[in-house]
Amino acid sequence: MTSNNTAVLIGVSQYRDPSLPDVPAALNSLHAMRYLLTDPDLCGWSEDQVLMLEDPAGAAEPALQLHRLAEETTGTLLIYFVGHGVVTKTGALCLATGDTQLRYPDLTGLEYDKVRSALLDSPAQAKLVILDCCYSGRVIHALSGADESHLADATDVRGVYTLTAADQAAHVPPLEEQKTACTSFTAALRDIVRDGIPGAPPMLALSDIYPQLKHTLKARGLPEPNQRGTDTVESYAFSRNVAHTSGTGFRLIPREREDLFLKILAAQPRHDLTVPSIEKLEDWPGVYLLHQKSGGDNPKIVYVGRSDRSIATPLKQHLRKIDGRHYVDSHDLSFSYLKLDDDLSYVAPERLALRRLHEQGLTPSWNHNGFGNRDAGRARDRTRLDSHHFDVVHPIDLSWPLRADGPALDLTANELAAYLKAELPYIFRFEHQGAGMDGIRLSVPEGSFSADRAFRLLAAALGDEWQISALMGRVLMYRERDARYPSAIRYYVGTEAMGAIPDVYEVPDDFEVADPPDDC
Repeated sequence: MTSNNTAVLIGVSQYRDPSLPDVPAALNSLHAMRYLLTDPDLCGWSEDQVLMLEDPAGAAEPALQLHRLAEETTGTLLIYFVGHGVVTKTGALCLATGDTQLRYPDLTGLEYDKVRSALLDSPAQAKLVILDCCYSGRVIHALSGADESHLADATDVRGVYTLTAADQAAHVPPLEEQKTACTSFTAALRDIVRDGIPGAPPMLALSDIYPQLKHTLKARGLPEPNQRGTDTVESYAFSRNVAHTSGTGFRLIPREREDLFLKILAAQPRHDLTVPSIEKLEDWPGVYLLHQKSGGDNPKIVYVGRSDRSIATPLKQHLRKIDGRHYVDSHDLSFSYLKLDDDLSYVAPERLALRRLHEQGLTPSWNHNGFGNRDAGRARDRTRLDSHHFDVVHPIDLSWPLRADGPALDLTANELAAYLKAELPYIFRFEHQGAGMDGIRLSVPEGSFSADRAFRLLAAALGDEWQISALMGRVLMYRERDARYPSAIRYYVGTEAMGAIPDVYEVPDDFEVADPPDDC
Protein backbone atom coordinates (compact mmCIF):
# COMPACT_ATOMS: atom_id res chain seq x y z
CA MET A 1 0.00 0.00 0.00
CA THR A 2 1.30 3.44 -0.92
CA SER A 3 1.66 5.74 2.09
CA ASN A 4 -0.28 8.99 2.04
CA ASN A 5 -0.01 12.08 4.23
CA THR A 6 -2.80 14.27 5.59
CA ALA A 7 -2.75 17.51 7.54
CA VAL A 8 -6.00 18.71 9.11
CA LEU A 9 -5.82 22.36 10.16
CA ILE A 10 -8.71 23.72 12.25
CA GLY A 11 -8.99 27.41 13.08
CA VAL A 12 -11.84 29.12 14.94
CA SER A 13 -11.94 32.90 15.21
CA GLN A 14 -15.66 33.66 15.69
CA TYR A 15 -17.88 32.51 18.56
CA ARG A 16 -21.59 32.98 19.25
CA ASP A 17 -21.24 32.73 23.03
CA PRO A 18 -20.31 36.23 24.31
CA SER A 19 -18.31 34.54 27.08
CA LEU A 20 -15.86 33.41 24.38
CA PRO A 21 -14.41 36.51 22.69
CA ASP A 22 -13.56 36.39 19.00
CA VAL A 23 -9.92 35.71 18.13
CA PRO A 24 -9.14 37.24 14.68
CA ALA A 25 -5.50 36.16 15.02
CA ALA A 26 -6.63 32.52 14.86
CA LEU A 27 -7.31 32.75 11.12
CA ASN A 28 -3.93 34.35 10.49
CA SER A 29 -2.34 31.49 12.41
CA LEU A 30 -4.35 28.94 10.44
CA HIS A 31 -3.02 30.31 7.16
CA ALA A 32 0.49 30.73 8.52
CA MET A 33 0.54 27.02 9.36
CA ARG A 34 -0.76 26.13 5.91
CA TYR A 35 1.91 28.22 4.16
CA LEU A 36 4.55 26.69 6.42
CA LEU A 37 3.50 23.16 5.53
CA THR A 38 3.21 23.77 1.78
CA ASP A 39 6.42 25.79 1.42
CA PRO A 40 8.62 23.59 -0.82
CA ASP A 41 11.74 24.89 0.93
CA LEU A 42 10.43 24.04 4.39
CA CYS A 43 7.93 21.28 5.11
CA GLY A 44 7.19 20.45 1.45
CA TRP A 45 3.61 19.15 1.78
CA SER A 46 1.55 19.29 -1.40
CA GLU A 47 -1.56 21.46 -1.51
CA ASP A 48 -3.97 18.53 -1.73
CA GLN A 49 -2.52 16.94 1.41
CA VAL A 50 -3.59 19.89 3.58
CA LEU A 51 -7.23 20.38 4.61
CA MET A 52 -8.24 23.66 6.27
CA LEU A 53 -11.41 23.85 8.35
CA GLU A 54 -12.07 27.52 8.92
CA ASP A 55 -14.55 28.64 11.57
CA PRO A 56 -16.57 25.40 11.82
CA ALA A 57 -19.84 26.21 13.59
CA GLY A 58 -20.45 22.86 15.24
CA ALA A 59 -18.19 20.09 16.48
CA ALA A 60 -19.82 17.14 14.69
CA GLU A 61 -18.64 17.90 11.16
CA PRO A 62 -14.94 18.47 11.99
CA ALA A 63 -15.00 15.37 14.20
CA LEU A 64 -16.39 13.26 11.35
CA GLN A 65 -13.94 14.66 8.80
CA LEU A 66 -11.05 14.13 11.18
CA HIS A 67 -12.00 10.50 11.76
CA ARG A 68 -12.54 9.77 8.06
CA LEU A 69 -9.23 11.26 7.01
CA ALA A 70 -7.37 9.66 9.92
CA GLU A 71 -8.65 6.23 8.90
CA GLU A 72 -7.43 6.80 5.32
CA THR A 73 -3.96 8.10 6.24
CA THR A 74 -1.12 5.59 6.26
CA GLY A 75 1.90 7.92 6.14
CA THR A 76 1.92 11.07 8.30
CA LEU A 77 -1.16 12.51 10.01
CA LEU A 78 -0.87 16.06 11.35
CA ILE A 79 -3.63 17.75 13.35
CA TYR A 80 -3.43 21.46 14.18
CA PHE A 81 -5.98 23.47 16.15
CA VAL A 82 -6.01 27.19 16.94
CA GLY A 83 -8.79 28.88 18.87
CA HIS A 84 -10.28 28.74 22.34
CA GLY A 85 -9.65 25.74 24.56
CA VAL A 86 -12.10 25.21 27.44
CA VAL A 87 -12.17 22.77 30.33
CA THR A 88 -15.09 20.56 31.32
CA LYS A 89 -16.21 19.89 34.91
CA THR A 90 -14.20 16.68 34.86
CA GLY A 91 -11.04 18.55 33.84
CA ALA A 92 -10.97 17.38 30.21
CA LEU A 93 -10.01 19.65 27.33
CA CYS A 94 -12.56 20.72 24.72
CA LEU A 95 -11.63 22.51 21.50
CA ALA A 96 -14.19 25.29 21.06
CA THR A 97 -16.00 25.61 17.73
CA GLY A 98 -18.24 28.49 16.70
CA ASP A 99 -21.34 27.27 18.54
CA THR A 100 -19.55 26.07 21.68
CA GLN A 101 -21.11 27.31 24.92
CA LEU A 102 -18.73 27.96 27.78
CA ARG A 103 -21.26 26.58 30.25
CA TYR A 104 -21.63 23.26 28.39
CA PRO A 105 -18.33 22.65 26.56
CA ASP A 106 -18.60 18.85 26.65
CA LEU A 107 -22.00 19.02 24.93
CA THR A 108 -21.19 21.73 22.37
CA GLY A 109 -17.42 21.54 21.76
CA LEU A 110 -14.97 19.11 20.18
CA GLU A 111 -13.76 17.03 23.12
CA TYR A 112 -10.09 16.11 22.84
CA ASP A 113 -11.06 12.50 23.53
CA LYS A 114 -12.61 12.48 20.03
CA VAL A 115 -9.29 13.63 18.56
CA ARG A 116 -7.52 10.93 20.56
CA SER A 117 -10.00 8.36 19.24
CA ALA A 118 -9.17 9.40 15.66
CA LEU A 119 -5.47 9.00 16.43
CA LEU A 120 -6.03 5.55 17.87
CA ASP A 121 -8.00 4.42 14.81
CA SER A 122 -5.50 5.79 12.28
CA PRO A 123 -2.98 3.45 10.62
CA ALA A 124 -0.64 6.45 10.07
CA GLN A 125 3.01 5.70 10.77
CA ALA A 126 3.62 9.15 12.31
CA LYS A 127 1.00 11.28 14.07
CA LEU A 128 1.64 14.90 15.00
CA VAL A 129 -0.70 17.08 17.10
CA ILE A 130 -0.17 20.83 17.57
CA LEU A 131 -2.64 22.61 19.86
CA ASP A 132 -2.57 26.40 20.03
CA CYS A 133 -5.22 27.08 22.64
CA CYS A 134 -5.72 27.71 26.33
CA TYR A 135 -5.30 24.71 28.64
CA SER A 136 -3.89 22.58 25.81
CA GLY A 137 -1.16 21.39 28.17
CA ARG A 138 -3.83 19.47 30.05
CA VAL A 139 -3.61 16.70 27.48
CA ILE A 140 0.03 16.19 28.49
CA HIS A 141 -0.01 16.49 32.30
CA ALA A 142 -2.50 17.08 35.10
CA LEU A 143 -3.36 20.50 36.50
CA SER A 144 -5.44 21.89 39.35
CA GLY A 145 -5.74 18.60 41.22
CA ALA A 146 -7.45 16.70 38.36
CA ASP A 147 -6.97 12.97 37.87
CA GLU A 148 -3.40 12.79 36.58
CA SER A 149 -3.63 9.28 35.16
CA HIS A 150 -6.71 10.15 33.10
CA LEU A 151 -5.16 13.28 31.61
CA ALA A 152 -1.80 11.68 30.89
CA ASP A 153 -3.62 8.95 28.98
CA ALA A 154 -4.86 11.61 26.53
CA THR A 155 -1.51 11.55 24.73
CA ASP A 156 -0.66 7.92 25.38
CA VAL A 157 -1.13 6.83 21.78
CA ARG A 158 1.64 4.98 19.97
CA GLY A 159 3.51 6.99 17.37
CA VAL A 160 2.14 10.41 18.43
CA TYR A 161 4.06 13.63 19.09
CA THR A 162 2.03 16.34 20.85
CA LEU A 163 3.05 20.01 21.05
CA THR A 164 0.89 22.37 23.12
CA ALA A 165 0.86 26.14 23.56
CA ALA A 166 0.04 26.61 27.24
CA ASP A 167 -0.92 24.85 30.45
CA GLN A 168 -3.39 27.59 31.31
CA ALA A 169 -4.23 30.73 29.28
CA ALA A 170 -2.57 31.01 25.87
CA HIS A 171 -1.44 34.43 24.67
CA VAL A 172 -2.69 36.51 21.76
CA PRO A 173 -1.72 40.07 20.79
CA PRO A 174 -4.08 42.95 21.68
CA LEU A 175 -7.30 42.95 19.67
CA GLU A 176 -6.31 46.00 17.62
CA GLU A 177 -3.23 44.10 16.34
CA GLN A 178 -4.97 40.82 15.56
CA LYS A 179 -6.12 41.84 12.09
CA THR A 180 -2.64 41.07 10.77
CA ALA A 181 -0.99 39.21 13.66
CA CYS A 182 -0.86 35.52 14.51
CA THR A 183 -1.29 34.06 17.96
CA SER A 184 1.94 34.29 19.94
CA PHE A 185 2.62 30.54 19.97
CA THR A 186 2.10 29.98 16.23
CA ALA A 187 4.01 33.15 15.35
CA ALA A 188 7.04 31.93 17.32
CA LEU A 189 6.80 28.46 15.79
CA ARG A 190 6.50 29.93 12.29
CA ASP A 191 9.48 32.24 12.72
CA ILE A 192 11.73 29.49 14.07
CA VAL A 193 10.94 27.17 11.16
CA ARG A 194 11.34 29.97 8.59
CA ASP A 195 14.66 31.14 10.03
CA GLY A 196 16.04 27.71 10.81
CA ILE A 197 18.27 26.79 13.74
CA PRO A 198 22.04 27.26 13.35
CA GLY A 199 24.00 24.20 14.44
CA ALA A 200 20.95 21.92 14.21
CA PRO A 201 20.66 18.98 11.75
CA PRO A 202 19.72 19.61 8.10
CA MET A 203 16.20 18.33 8.85
CA LEU A 204 14.37 19.62 11.92
CA ALA A 205 12.17 17.41 14.05
CA LEU A 206 9.61 19.06 16.32
CA SER A 207 11.77 17.87 19.21
CA ASP A 208 14.61 19.97 17.70
CA ILE A 209 12.31 22.97 17.39
CA TYR A 210 10.82 22.66 20.88
CA PRO A 211 13.81 23.90 22.97
CA GLN A 212 14.18 26.99 20.77
CA LEU A 213 10.41 27.57 20.89
CA LYS A 214 10.34 27.29 24.68
CA HIS A 215 13.34 29.62 25.07
CA THR A 216 11.79 32.20 22.73
CA LEU A 217 8.41 32.28 24.47
CA LYS A 218 9.96 32.31 27.94
CA ALA A 219 12.26 35.22 27.00
CA ARG A 220 9.18 37.20 25.91
CA GLY A 221 7.41 36.51 29.19
CA LEU A 222 4.79 34.38 27.45
CA PRO A 223 3.28 31.01 28.44
CA GLU A 224 5.69 28.13 27.91
CA PRO A 225 4.81 25.24 25.60
CA ASN A 226 4.85 21.53 26.40
CA GLN A 227 5.67 18.43 24.39
CA ARG A 228 5.27 14.70 24.63
CA GLY A 229 6.34 12.01 22.19
CA THR A 230 5.79 8.27 22.10
CA ASP A 231 7.96 5.72 20.30
CA THR A 232 10.40 7.44 17.90
CA VAL A 233 7.95 9.88 16.30
CA GLU A 234 9.64 12.79 18.09
CA SER A 235 12.47 12.33 15.56
CA TYR A 236 10.09 12.78 12.58
CA ALA A 237 11.58 15.30 10.10
CA PHE A 238 9.12 18.20 10.21
CA SER A 239 10.98 20.77 8.12
CA ARG A 240 14.21 21.46 6.29
CA ASN A 241 16.62 23.53 8.36
CA VAL A 242 17.31 26.58 6.19
CA ALA A 243 20.08 27.68 8.59
CA HIS A 244 22.02 24.46 8.12
CA THR A 245 25.36 24.89 6.35
CA SER A 246 27.03 21.95 4.68
CA GLY A 247 29.94 20.63 6.67
CA THR A 248 32.34 17.80 6.10
CA GLY A 249 29.70 15.08 6.29
CA PHE A 250 29.27 12.53 3.51
CA ARG A 251 26.96 13.58 0.66
CA LEU A 252 25.25 10.69 -1.08
CA ILE A 253 24.66 12.94 -4.12
CA PRO A 254 27.65 15.30 -4.51
CA ARG A 255 26.92 18.99 -5.02
CA GLU A 256 28.67 18.98 -8.38
CA ARG A 257 26.30 16.27 -9.62
CA GLU A 258 23.31 18.36 -8.55
CA ASP A 259 24.70 21.35 -10.40
CA LEU A 260 25.34 19.24 -13.50
CA PHE A 261 21.78 17.88 -13.44
CA LEU A 262 20.31 21.39 -13.19
CA LYS A 263 22.57 22.70 -15.94
CA ILE A 264 21.59 19.88 -18.32
CA LEU A 265 17.89 20.25 -17.47
CA ALA A 266 17.99 23.98 -18.20
CA ALA A 267 19.62 23.31 -21.59
CA GLN A 268 16.90 20.97 -22.88
CA PRO A 269 14.88 22.18 -25.88
CA ARG A 270 11.26 23.24 -25.52
CA HIS A 271 8.39 21.55 -27.35
CA ASP A 272 4.85 22.84 -27.92
CA LEU A 273 2.38 21.42 -25.42
CA THR A 274 0.30 19.58 -28.02
CA VAL A 275 -0.88 16.01 -28.41
CA PRO A 276 1.44 15.30 -31.41
CA SER A 277 4.48 16.56 -29.48
CA ILE A 278 3.60 14.51 -26.41
CA GLU A 279 2.92 11.35 -28.42
CA LYS A 280 6.46 11.46 -29.79
CA LEU A 281 7.81 10.79 -26.33
CA GLU A 282 8.86 7.32 -25.33
CA ASP A 283 7.61 5.75 -22.10
CA TRP A 284 10.45 6.84 -19.85
CA PRO A 285 10.67 8.30 -16.34
CA GLY A 286 12.10 11.75 -15.82
CA VAL A 287 11.59 15.33 -14.78
CA TYR A 288 9.88 18.01 -16.88
CA LEU A 289 9.22 21.75 -16.92
CA LEU A 290 6.19 23.65 -18.19
CA HIS A 291 6.97 27.03 -19.76
CA GLN A 292 4.45 29.82 -20.43
CA LYS A 293 4.81 32.84 -22.70
CA SER A 294 4.69 35.95 -20.57
CA GLY A 295 5.18 38.78 -23.05
CA GLY A 296 8.97 38.70 -23.03
CA ASP A 297 11.45 36.79 -25.14
CA ASN A 298 11.91 33.95 -22.66
CA PRO A 299 8.88 31.99 -21.41
CA LYS A 300 8.70 31.64 -17.64
CA ILE A 301 8.73 28.27 -15.89
CA VAL A 302 5.32 27.76 -14.25
CA TYR A 303 5.55 24.11 -13.16
CA VAL A 304 8.15 21.48 -12.33
CA GLY A 305 7.02 17.87 -12.32
CA ARG A 306 8.25 14.32 -12.50
CA SER A 307 6.98 10.94 -13.57
CA ASP A 308 8.30 7.66 -12.22
CA ARG A 309 7.02 5.79 -15.31
CA SER A 310 6.24 7.91 -18.35
CA ILE A 311 6.68 11.65 -18.82
CA ALA A 312 3.95 11.60 -21.46
CA THR A 313 1.22 10.58 -19.00
CA PRO A 314 1.19 13.69 -16.76
CA LEU A 315 1.80 15.97 -19.75
CA LYS A 316 -1.38 14.69 -21.42
CA GLN A 317 -3.26 15.22 -18.17
CA HIS A 318 -1.91 18.76 -17.83
CA LEU A 319 -2.86 19.63 -21.42
CA ARG A 320 -6.43 18.44 -20.97
CA LYS A 321 -6.77 20.26 -17.66
CA ILE A 322 -5.50 23.53 -19.15
CA ASP A 323 -7.83 23.28 -22.15
CA GLY A 324 -10.81 23.16 -19.79
CA ARG A 325 -9.87 26.36 -17.95
CA HIS A 326 -10.43 30.08 -18.36
CA TYR A 327 -7.67 32.70 -18.75
CA VAL A 328 -4.99 30.27 -19.93
CA ASP A 329 -4.22 29.08 -23.45
CA SER A 330 -2.35 25.86 -24.13
CA HIS A 331 -0.89 27.49 -27.26
CA ASP A 332 1.16 29.69 -24.91
CA LEU A 333 2.67 26.66 -23.19
CA SER A 334 5.62 24.45 -23.99
CA PHE A 335 7.52 21.75 -22.15
CA SER A 336 11.07 20.51 -21.77
CA TYR A 337 12.15 17.27 -20.17
CA LEU A 338 15.07 15.14 -19.13
CA LYS A 339 14.95 11.35 -19.05
CA LEU A 340 16.46 9.82 -15.91
CA ASP A 341 17.52 6.31 -14.94
CA ASP A 342 17.53 6.85 -11.16
CA ASP A 343 14.91 5.80 -8.62
CA LEU A 344 13.01 9.09 -8.77
CA SER A 345 11.06 8.51 -5.55
CA TYR A 346 14.42 8.43 -3.80
CA VAL A 347 16.27 11.15 -5.68
CA ALA A 348 13.31 13.63 -5.94
CA PRO A 349 14.86 15.68 -8.79
CA GLU A 350 11.85 17.98 -9.07
CA ARG A 351 12.40 19.22 -5.50
CA LEU A 352 16.03 19.97 -6.31
CA ALA A 353 14.94 21.98 -9.37
CA LEU A 354 12.25 23.80 -7.39
CA ARG A 355 14.68 24.72 -4.64
CA ARG A 356 17.23 26.09 -7.09
CA LEU A 357 14.57 28.11 -8.96
CA HIS A 358 13.34 29.48 -5.66
CA GLU A 359 16.87 30.55 -4.74
CA GLN A 360 16.98 32.45 -8.05
CA GLY A 361 13.66 34.17 -7.34
CA LEU A 362 11.94 32.16 -10.09
CA THR A 363 9.52 30.03 -8.05
CA PRO A 364 7.07 28.35 -10.51
CA SER A 365 3.61 29.74 -9.85
CA TRP A 366 1.71 26.48 -10.46
CA ASN A 367 3.63 24.31 -8.01
CA HIS A 368 2.06 23.83 -4.58
CA ASN A 369 -1.08 25.77 -5.50
CA GLY A 370 -3.45 23.11 -6.81
CA PHE A 371 -2.39 22.63 -10.44
CA GLY A 372 -1.11 19.07 -10.02
CA ASN A 373 -3.81 17.99 -7.57
CA ARG A 374 -6.10 15.07 -8.17
CA ASP A 375 -9.56 14.77 -6.63
CA ALA A 376 -8.91 15.02 -2.88
CA GLY A 377 -12.41 13.76 -2.03
CA ARG A 378 -15.52 14.96 -0.27
CA ALA A 379 -13.70 16.14 2.87
CA ARG A 380 -12.02 19.01 0.98
CA ASP A 381 -14.99 20.31 -1.01
CA ARG A 382 -15.57 23.10 1.50
CA THR A 383 -11.97 24.31 1.60
CA ARG A 384 -11.66 28.06 1.17
CA LEU A 385 -8.99 28.81 -1.45
CA ASP A 386 -6.39 31.55 -1.67
CA SER A 387 -6.49 34.02 -4.55
CA HIS A 388 -3.28 32.57 -6.03
CA HIS A 389 -4.71 29.03 -6.19
CA PHE A 390 -4.79 27.61 -9.70
CA ASP A 391 -8.55 26.99 -9.54
CA VAL A 392 -9.19 30.64 -8.60
CA VAL A 393 -6.91 32.12 -11.25
CA HIS A 394 -8.08 29.62 -13.90
CA PRO A 395 -11.62 28.40 -13.07
CA ILE A 396 -13.28 25.64 -15.07
CA ASP A 397 -15.04 26.42 -18.35
CA LEU A 398 -18.72 25.51 -18.04
CA SER A 399 -19.25 26.30 -21.71
CA TRP A 400 -16.89 23.45 -22.65
CA PRO A 401 -18.25 21.88 -25.89
CA LEU A 402 -18.97 18.20 -25.50
CA ARG A 403 -19.91 18.00 -29.17
CA ALA A 404 -20.28 20.44 -32.02
CA ASP A 405 -23.22 18.63 -33.59
CA GLY A 406 -25.08 15.38 -33.17
CA PRO A 407 -28.44 13.60 -33.11
CA ALA A 408 -30.95 13.67 -30.27
CA LEU A 409 -30.28 11.10 -27.54
CA ASP A 410 -32.47 9.31 -25.03
CA LEU A 411 -30.38 8.51 -21.91
CA THR A 412 -30.78 7.62 -18.28
CA ALA A 413 -29.50 10.07 -15.67
CA ASN A 414 -26.81 7.56 -14.76
CA GLU A 415 -25.66 7.24 -18.39
CA LEU A 416 -25.40 11.00 -18.85
CA ALA A 417 -23.51 11.42 -15.56
CA ALA A 418 -21.06 8.67 -16.54
CA TYR A 419 -20.59 10.27 -19.96
CA LEU A 420 -19.82 13.66 -18.41
CA LYS A 421 -17.36 12.12 -15.97
CA ALA A 422 -15.46 10.55 -18.87
CA GLU A 423 -15.58 13.49 -21.30
CA LEU A 424 -15.13 16.62 -19.23
CA PRO A 425 -11.59 18.03 -18.88
CA TYR A 426 -12.20 18.62 -15.16
CA ILE A 427 -13.43 16.50 -12.27
CA PHE A 428 -17.12 15.63 -12.15
CA ARG A 429 -17.90 13.66 -9.00
CA PHE A 430 -21.39 12.38 -8.37
CA GLU A 431 -23.24 10.21 -5.87
CA HIS A 432 -24.08 6.84 -7.34
CA GLN A 433 -27.72 5.90 -6.75
CA GLY A 434 -27.83 2.68 -8.75
CA ALA A 435 -31.28 1.75 -9.96
CA GLY A 436 -32.67 5.09 -8.81
CA MET A 437 -30.72 7.04 -11.42
CA ASP A 438 -31.20 4.32 -14.01
CA GLY A 439 -34.95 4.83 -13.70
CA ILE A 440 -34.76 8.52 -14.63
CA ARG A 441 -34.70 9.19 -18.37
CA LEU A 442 -34.03 12.41 -20.22
CA SER A 443 -33.65 13.62 -23.77
CA VAL A 444 -30.55 15.34 -25.10
CA PRO A 445 -31.59 17.51 -28.07
CA GLU A 446 -29.80 17.39 -31.38
CA GLY A 447 -27.14 19.94 -32.25
CA SER A 448 -24.37 21.45 -30.14
CA PHE A 449 -24.03 20.31 -26.59
CA SER A 450 -22.08 22.06 -23.79
CA ALA A 451 -21.27 21.15 -20.21
CA ASP A 452 -23.65 23.84 -18.95
CA ARG A 453 -26.48 22.46 -21.09
CA ALA A 454 -25.80 18.95 -19.83
CA PHE A 455 -25.88 20.04 -16.17
CA ARG A 456 -29.15 21.89 -16.75
CA LEU A 457 -30.75 18.82 -18.33
CA LEU A 458 -29.45 16.55 -15.60
CA ALA A 459 -30.61 18.82 -12.77
CA ALA A 460 -34.06 19.22 -14.29
CA ALA A 461 -34.45 15.45 -14.64
CA LEU A 462 -33.28 14.71 -11.10
CA GLY A 463 -35.51 17.33 -9.46
CA ASP A 464 -35.16 19.54 -6.41
CA GLU A 465 -33.80 16.78 -4.16
CA TRP A 466 -30.49 16.92 -6.03
CA GLN A 467 -27.97 19.70 -6.42
CA ILE A 468 -25.19 20.12 -8.97
CA SER A 469 -22.51 22.46 -7.63
CA ALA A 470 -19.93 23.86 -10.04
CA LEU A 471 -16.87 24.85 -8.02
CA MET A 472 -13.90 26.73 -9.44
CA GLY A 473 -11.98 23.48 -9.87
CA ARG A 474 -14.56 20.69 -10.16
CA VAL A 475 -18.27 19.86 -10.34
CA LEU A 476 -20.20 17.90 -7.70
CA MET A 477 -23.60 16.21 -7.89
CA TYR A 478 -25.17 14.95 -4.68
CA ARG A 479 -28.60 14.33 -3.24
CA GLU A 480 -28.62 17.45 -1.07
CA ARG A 481 -30.49 20.74 -0.83
CA ASP A 482 -29.23 24.29 -0.23
CA ALA A 483 -25.64 23.13 0.26
CA ARG A 484 -23.15 25.97 -0.06
CA TYR A 485 -19.48 25.69 -1.01
CA PRO A 486 -16.91 28.51 -0.62
CA SER A 487 -15.47 28.03 -4.12
CA ALA A 488 -18.79 27.64 -5.97
CA ILE A 489 -19.39 29.61 -9.17
CA ARG A 490 -22.76 28.11 -10.16
CA TYR A 491 -25.49 25.92 -8.71
CA TYR A 492 -28.00 23.81 -10.66
CA VAL A 493 -31.16 22.75 -8.82
CA GLY A 494 -34.21 21.49 -10.67
CA THR A 495 -34.87 23.89 -13.53
CA GLU A 496 -32.82 26.72 -12.04
CA ALA A 497 -29.17 27.65 -12.61
CA MET A 498 -27.81 30.24 -10.18
CA GLY A 499 -24.52 32.13 -10.31
CA ALA A 500 -22.42 32.37 -7.15
CA ILE A 501 -19.53 34.53 -5.97
CA PRO A 502 -16.68 32.43 -4.55
CA ASP A 503 -15.55 33.14 -1.01
CA VAL A 504 -11.77 33.21 -1.41
CA TYR A 505 -8.93 35.05 0.24
CA GLU A 506 -8.08 38.28 -1.58
CA VAL A 507 -10.19 37.65 -4.67
CA PRO A 508 -8.52 39.23 -7.75
CA ASP A 509 -10.15 42.54 -8.75
CA ASP A 510 -10.83 41.33 -12.28
CA PHE A 511 -12.67 38.13 -11.27
CA GLU A 512 -16.32 38.49 -12.21
CA VAL A 513 -19.18 36.03 -11.84
CA ALA A 514 -22.52 36.71 -13.45
CA ASP A 515 -25.72 34.76 -13.62
CA PRO A 516 -25.38 32.16 -16.36
CA PRO A 517 -27.06 32.71 -19.72
CA ASP A 518 -29.98 30.57 -20.75
CA ASP A 519 -27.59 28.35 -22.65
CA CYS A 520 -23.85 28.11 -23.23
